[in-house]
Amino acid sequence: MPIVTLLTDFGTADYYVAAVRGTLLRLAPGATLVDVTHEIAAGDVEDAAFLLAAAARWFPAGTVHLAVVDPGVGSERRILAARAAGRGFLVAPDNGLLTPFLAGAPAAWGAPEEAEPPEVRAVERSDLFLPGPGATFHGRDRFAPVAAWLLRGEPLANLGPVVEDAVRLPWTPPRAEGEPPRPGAAGATLHGRVARVDRFGNLVTDLPSGWTGDGPLVAEVGGGSTRHRASHYREIPAGATAVLPGSLGTLELSLDGAGLAERWGVERGAAVTVRLLP
Repeated sequence: MPIVTLLTDFGTADYYVAAVRGTLLRLAPGATLVDVTHEIAAGDVEDAAFLLAAAARWFPAGTVHLAVVDPGVGSERRILAARAAGRGFLVAPDNGLLTPFLAGAPAAWGAPEEAEPPEVRAVERSDLFLPGPGATFHGRDRFAPVAAWLLRGEPLANLGPVVEDAVRLPWTPPRAEGEPPRPGAAGATLHGRVARVDRFGNLVTDLPSGWTGDGPLVAEVGGGSTRHRASHYREIPAGATAVLPGSLGTLELSLDGAGLAERWGVERGAAVTVRLLP
């Protein structure tokens, strides 16, 4: 049975999510609907991109991923439909939400490097759109019908022309410096950022876990620092902080029994420095 995932900033207090789900079930009967999250902060495209990439990689090939975090709803921004190698189809506004899936995107967004460039198209099939009383709910009236088209097995190529200039979110890649200036080498300094603060207050960074080697280190962010390494949360000493490999293949900083983000006053985007000691 076809699978469609839903990721929005609609929340659950209004009827919006139900209306999108109902539209999908009406236009693609038998589809299996999976909610990734609807609790993205209003208009937070960067967080939506990160979570979409983190979740999409675990679904079967052919899954349709519908993501609607769309501050430009009703404007001239494009609607994009894409096929990402090994991870099915994606439908989203052209506002950077698909950045992790575009050619050359960073693995640190939670998505592995693609085996081949994705096929991205601008949706120009206005005949698929539903007539709505206004232009404020494209999630129901435009995005959902396009996702349903793909769920029914209709060809992506028929939705519109190929796009080479999809909007990308700004990104500075993590880097290593030192002598020698390579990841894993004693004496190297790794520079990255906090890519997300999860609901437990863990600092999820964009630094690949494999960059640290096995030797001693010191990690610094937001004025706080730690020298502890752990392989899982319960291995962190009581009341201490530690660096550990996270579930996306990047480093996390965590505090035993509490949220580190609040303790250190750290938010997404904060600079992270990891020094690999001799």
